[in-house]
Amino acid sequence: MLTIHVAIDESVYSLRGIMLGEMLQRQLSGRLLLTSVATSPERAERRREALLQLLERHRLADYREALNIEVGEEAATVLARLASQPDTLLCLTSHGRHSTSELFLGSVAAQAVREAGAPVVVRGPRFDPEATRRFDTLMVCVDGSPLSEAMLPHAVTLARQLGARLQLLQVLGKRTVEGVPEESGHGDVMESSYMHGLARRLHQADGIDPDWEVLHGDPAQAIVGYLADCRNTLLAMTTHGRSGLARVIGGSVSHAVLHQARCPVAILRP
Repeated sequence: MLTIHVAIDESVYSLRGIMLGEMLQRQLSGRLLLTSVATSPERAERRREALLQLLERHRLADYREALNIEVGEEAATVLARLASQPDTLLCLTSHGRHSTSELFLGSVAAQAVREAGAPVVVRGPRFDPEATRRFDTLMVCVDGSPLSEAMLPHAVTLARQLGARLQLLQVLGKRTVEGVPEESGHGDVMESSYMHGLARRLHQADGIDPDWEVLHGDPAQAIVGYLADCRNTLLAMTTHGRSGLARVIGGSVSHAVLHQARCPVAILRP
């Protein structure tokens, strides 16, 4: 059975991740846990009591039995360990207060994304429950790099578990291939050749026939604009997750998409 961990702290905002966890739990027929990390057994008991009161105040007492307190010196390491376990999915919440917004657990959650080696599902500040009631489409952003394609094995597995269709999404900075006139028609053929080839590889390796779409323009704007008309979608992206803003989520594109998209985003740092 798949276990979905919704990471929470003692803030009201962190409770927003429960709705996302519920959707995943229902569709995956899994087990939902509200997981918080304390640095010692003594603090774990205090954290449990505080969270039980928080759930009670916000009419979420039905989740008392789902409350799970993990103990560890490094909260990020604990969350990353949970995310990397087989048959486990970690969900986090992002508040998006400013351009370098951290996740609700700040550097802890950012570090967990970097260390997990598995997709972490993040609920951004513009998540729209009306646009995402279930997951019918798992959309994977690819750009031809090994980094972006590292998400594909995870996406294939998750799409099957969700019973969702797989869609590949690529964004090109120019409308046509350099040196090929638009009116010739060859630009579109050359642009789509990568997606054709990738779809063929997935069919041969996994027996899956994904849809695909090629967009043009600024990557973040193009992806967010495309998602605006999509419903019941889970977006999947990879990240370098190296330093600065990249340490928060992993680069300006994934950061901008996460904090503008109405759907959740599964983020992987290979």
